[in-house]
Amino acid sequence: MELLKDIYNNAEALKGRKLITVTVALSIVFLGIGIFIGYLNNLILKQSETETDTMLPPPVVDTTVILEGRVAYTNPEYYPGDEISYALVDASGKEVALLRAEDDKLALAEGLNVKVRGTELRAKSGTKYLLVEEVIINAAN
Repeated sequence: MELLKDIYNNAEALKGRKLITVTVALSIVFLGIGIFIGYLNNLILKQSETETDTMLPPPVVDTTVILEGRVAYTNPEYYPGDEISYALVDASGKEVALLRAEDDKLALAEGLNVKVRGTELRAKSGTKYLLVEEVIINAAN
């Protein structure tokens, strides 16, 4: 305890040029200690880093198909068990694709020129059809 009292009394006795010299010296010492600790910290952080390549997920591929033509009714008895009642035909009446929807959107668009967007699937009988998600009616109708 006596040592602390002596240090305190000596610091109180510093005046003028001596006080400035001690202050500058202590500032330089603590600045050096801070730089040294920062350097060590940087070395430690670099060691703990692992070099791993970032694996990006594969890009999402849009599998929807967009076709254009006129929606025409087709006999569902041709495709038993598949619930296919509509086909998309081109201007000459040739069948482009078979169509199936979960709701009545194809019934509402029957006979109209449309763009259909959906996913191409295979029926139980092996024929391809388009499961329609969206019907866009052309303004020219």
